[in-house]
Amino acid sequence: MDTMRKLTTLFILLFVASISAGMALKDAVPYAAIGGWGFGTLFLLCSAFWAGKIRYRKGE
Repeated sequence: MDTMRKLTTLFILLFVASISAGMALKDAVPYAAIGGWGFGTLFLLCSAFWAGKIRYRKGE
């Protein structure tokens, strides 16, 4: 598998994991849900960036 595809998959998995962790820790850690959603959004944007680079390279 191409390195860029691996990075895209990694960031999607990190997106899901960060939201899950934030929701699981929301009662134990203050603002954990907000942090989880924030990191999740960041990872989703990184995933979209790498997916765009893959698509751009296919067009070459």
